[in-house]
Amino acid sequence: MDAMYKYLLAFLLLFGSGVGAQLSLDPLSAAVLRGSNVSFKANVTAEWKVMTWDVSNLLVLTILSTTGVIQSLPRYVARNISTGSTEGAWEFSIVNVQKNDSGPVVCTIQGPIGFKTATLQVQERGTMKILSGNQTVNQDQQAEFRCELAGWFPAPEVSWLLDGQPASASLYNTTLQDQGTTFNGTSVLTMKAVRDATVQCRAFLSAATALQTVYLLVVPTPTDWTVLIAVVLSFSIAALLVLLIILIFFCIRRKKEKEKELREGRLQGRAVAPRPRQGTINLGFAMDDRTSTDQGPARTHARMTPNVESDLSQNNDPRIYQIPPVDNPARNRANDFPSGENVMEYRKHRHLTHV
Repeated sequence: MDAMYKYLLAFLLLFGSGVGAQLSLDPLSAAVLRGSNVSFKANVTAEWKVMTWDVSNLLVLTILSTTGVIQSLPRYVARNISTGSTEGAWEFSIVNVQKNDSGPVVCTIQGPIGFKTATLQVQERGTMKILSGNQTVNQDQQAEFRCELAGWFPAPEVSWLLDGQPASASLYNTTLQDQGTTFNGTSVLTMKAVRDATVQCRAFLSAATALQTVYLLVVPTPTDWTVLIAVVLSFSIAALLVLLIILIFFCIRRKKEKEKELREGRLQGRAVAPRPRQGTINLGFAMDDRTSTDQGPARTHARMTPNVESDLSQNNDPRIYQIPPVDNPARNRANDFPSGENVMEYRKHRHLTHV
């Protein structure tokens, strides 16, 4: 009975010491490129004797608290980084990491302290190239850039950048194929050439990022004056037609006005009757003619001109009447003047007057 109590007491003491002790491991996850180095730090806050490191389920290194590293495989090393405030701190490193190192990395303290596990991922950066290279494209034309990737592990996250800004995912399409140990693929960017731009294809891994850069040169499209000329010409022709129609309209209107004026003038001319002559005809008008100056006084007789006779014969105006012939005794007297002058020596003038 006493022996059973002793064993129970020893178990409790051992278990209590294990609960109080702590083991920390940093980092708990790491991703590195193949061929690089990676390190993990273990810190023990209790007394310990043996520490072991396993990589991908393979024991690669053993450490004694008293003597240090006593056994290790190539590419695996450790060094004591303890300080006065810690009871045990070691840094475990893997040199020239290979893909078979991927997996769990376990630090174990023999005894009740136990173990801690971290995860290591070994990545491989492949190659990438934009096959089209720099491009010169006419403005508003489609430009296509093709980026090929090979030898990546794991599959990278592919994206495109335009002038340093992420391009819309709707502009490109990416296809990746698993080749067993690596991934190959193609990403195609199709865009409208609006202006000059810097085009970049980016492949992202947590351990590394690859970037390929090319340039897009946009050739401005010459200004197309055809449409503008056609529009201006159409408006010009339309304006000329309108002006021509207006001119024809005014010409026709002016012509009609002139014809109307002529018709009205003719009608007015026909409607106005000839005005009758005013006054009376001097029927006593006679022209004095001398037939001979040598044969005595010439007889003077009254004669009407043909115009007067024609007017008298054709004019039926009742205000015009004929005066009967009157015998003028003065014509029979040769000398009515005391001086004995011949009356015929004077020329008489009588005028036919129309009033």
